[in-house]
Amino acid sequence: SLLTLMIISERLNIDFDEIYQYTTKKKDSYADIFQQVRVLCAQIKHKDAYDLIKEKIDFNRLETPYELKQYYYYLGITSLIGNKNSSDGIYYFNLALTTESGKNVEFLDILATSGMATVYDIRNEDNKALTYFEKVMNQLDQLTCSTPRIEDGIEVAKIYYNMAKFYSKIKDYKLAVHLSTLGINLIQEQHISYYLDFLLYEKGFNLMKLGQVEEAERYYFYAAAMANLNDNQHAVDGIKRNMKDYNLKGYNYWE
Repeated sequence: SLLTLMIISERLNIDFDEIYQYTTKKKDSYADIFQQVRVLCAQIKHKDAYDLIKEKIDFNRLETPYELKQYYYYLGITSLIGNKNSSDGIYYFNLALTTESGKNVEFLDILATSGMATVYDIRNEDNKALTYFEKVMNQLDQLTCSTPRIEDGIEVAKIYYNMAKFYSKIKDYKLAVHLSTLGINLIQEQHISYYLDFLLYEKGFNLMKLGQVEEAERYYFYAAAMANLNDNQHAVDGIKRNMKDYNLKGYNYWE
């Protein structure tokens, strides 16, 4: 049972979330639903993800603190992005952060902290957003002492992208380039492609802002090719607009 598994993990001094993946075949587990929600969020389909949570997950059947953290985090991010409801976002992110399930910094804590930063970024409360993004960077330093799982690596790449966007917004272009590079390196190391087009695009944009036009054009080329390959029309539209507005050259294969 999950209770026995939790007792064993406590006895061995292992955080439960580290072995939670081995419970995914449990009959009553919501692991498959949470995975579907994760994929929908990666595809920027947060409203669909929100509806899936509400339709398929019974709060009263969530058995572990880890499941509760997932539930609160994903309700927070889907409420914020899918329903444009920042108040619900803050509410659910705070619930995720106050749900204790281990001794160390947990990955879901980093996601929830990043979610709080995103709320204040959207509200243009930059000082508050900066406080949370700085905390996220400290948490990531603690996390990266061990390589994250593939599915967590995708989420970390998304966090690097969001941080790069924010630091670009406050005109710290060098840090934005550095964060984009960290995300790109992580994706290449783990052989995953989620958010690679966005990160390449973001790095190119900030290189252009720094006056490094030739280097920026190279990254816009990479971003355009990857966005076309991934059929990411959102990124394609932004790249086309930027290349036209800033008279950038280097990509001749638009449809």
